[in-house]
Amino acid sequence: MDWLIAGGEVVLGLALLVGLWFVIALLRPPKGSLQERLIVRFPGAWIMVGLPLTATFGLALAFIALGTGILK
Repeated sequence: MDWLIAGGEVVLGLALLVGLWFVIALLRPPKGSLQERLIVRFPGAWIMVGLPLTATFGLALAFIALGTGILK
């Protein structure tokens, strides 16, 4: 049963990383343009968006580490 729980944690961590990749791709401006998005013009937006993205990245890595047995 331990391998099933560990496998689920790795899958959850990978799913979080893939979801995070999609969110970052959506936030980026189109290639070849220098246009600013609304998020760039609002000063506190980098804190409100950046902190959850960083926390999600850390959580994804923690789930993968738990699933592979690095953290016990």
